[in-house]
Amino acid sequence: MSLKEVITQRAVQSGGTIHIRNALLPILWLCGIITIPVFSMTLYLVAVLPNWLIIMLIVLAYLPVLVAIFSFLYLLFKNPDKLQSEDYQIRKQSLELIQEKGHRFPVNPVSIEVIPNPEHLRSSSSSKEKKEKPK
Repeated sequence: MSLKEVITQRAVQSGGTIHIRNALLPILWLCGIITIPVFSMTLYLVAVLPNWLIIMLIVLAYLPVLVAIFSFLYLLFKNPDKLQSEDYQIRKQSLELIQEKGHRFPVNPVSIEVIPNPEHLRSSSSSKEKKEKPK
């Protein structure tokens, strides 16, 4: 297997496991993907590149970091819930929905737990099936 194939395979495997948990995660990945290679390239080629190109590369390297800082501050003041995890947001929305409905019907506490965590329902139902079907 060639080096190119190995790198491509690793990138595909890594990309498949990335879960976006909050609004800043994509820009933080962009910081790592752009900033580190551009700085490395600039340091490696500083002797052969003209000054204007070095300045442009440094600006390009700092741009994602500045966008990440600005995005964080914007979300911090305008919509702080977006900085929380996806599970937190789902749980909060479900509790707000239950509060909106009022006391018209009783709410099972297990159903609140299952909303952000559907695997819990699947695992508990499969364990019940195993108990019901003795061999």
